[in-house]
Amino acid sequence: MRLAVGWSSLAVAIFLTIVIQEFIPPLRFLHGARVFLVPMLFCYGALSMPFWAMLLMAIYTGFVTDLAHLNVINGHVEIALGWSIVVFVFFGLFAHGLQPAFVRGRWWVHVLLSLVCTCVFLALQFVMISFRRQGIFFNETVAWRILATGLIAATFAPLVYLSVLRFAL
Repeated sequence: MRLAVGWSSLAVAIFLTIVIQEFIPPLRFLHGARVFLVPMLFCYGALSMPFWAMLLMAIYTGFVTDLAHLNVINGHVEIALGWSIVVFVFFGLFAHGLQPAFVRGRWWVHVLLSLVCTCVFLALQFVMISFRRQGIFFNETVAWRILATGLIAATFAPLVYLSVLRFAL
């Protein structure tokens, strides 16, 4: 029962995060980086849930993320529906391997994993769009938007961890 409540709470939090972050404007002082917290929330779930629940969360998170970022330009799909599911499954498998350290109280694992997963997710999204447009144009702004968004997620990761600890007691 406790797992079902935790899974449902995390699923609602991921959905609400996707909706809320659409209304947060880009941060000008970070070269237009945006707040993107979905990989951070998923990483917490992957570190704290059993394997089968993590896989269900990866499918849910990937599907909802793909629906939110479905990008069609001139009748061509730039970000394919379903690719995020595969990415989140791989993130989940990696995170689940670090679960023993997280369970022993190493909270910083969640922070590092949030940073890495957010940056890798955005970099893969950039590569996919670049291949669809048949050209890679990488500059300082793209690097800032990827790395700064990862740092924002890593900044919020301890707050999520402490919030869950607070409400779990």
